[in-house]
Amino acid sequence: MANVSGILYTILAADATVTGLVGTDAGGGSRIYPLTIPQAAALPAVRITEIAVEPSDTKTGASTLDAIRVQIDSYAMSMLTAQQLDEAVRGAIDRYRGSVTVAGTGGATYFVDGVRFENRNQTMETEKDIFRISTDYQVRIHRTP
Repeated sequence: MANVSGILYTILAADATVTGLVGTDAGGGSRIYPLTIPQAAALPAVRITEIAVEPSDTKTGASTLDAIRVQIDSYAMSMLTAQQLDEAVRGAIDRYRGSVTVAGTGGATYFVDGVRFENRNQTMETEKDIFRISTDYQVRIHRTP
């Protein structure tokens, strides 16, 4: 199974505009998190959530190309900053195509066949006074069965 969160983290953490907006966390990494943002994390921050996987099975075997639907949330204390972060994320990954080596996976390299923007939703979490923009992407990843 492809490590889509690791792939997207690698691409986003290499983008100067994204990292300039999110800064670093206490451990020195970018504030780009898989599935959940730590409660004490500063904002702005990005959260990557895998929503669904659609395999491309063939008559003779398992899928070698998965289409993975991913939601990326951009959180900030102002709507303007959330919008800037969302645009930076989109600029870094929309239509991305190429090989990505993910740290912490033993040097696993994945070929991303393409990333496609699908839709966007803006909201304010009133109980926390923070703004969130949720953007969905389809990430096509070649895999070996």
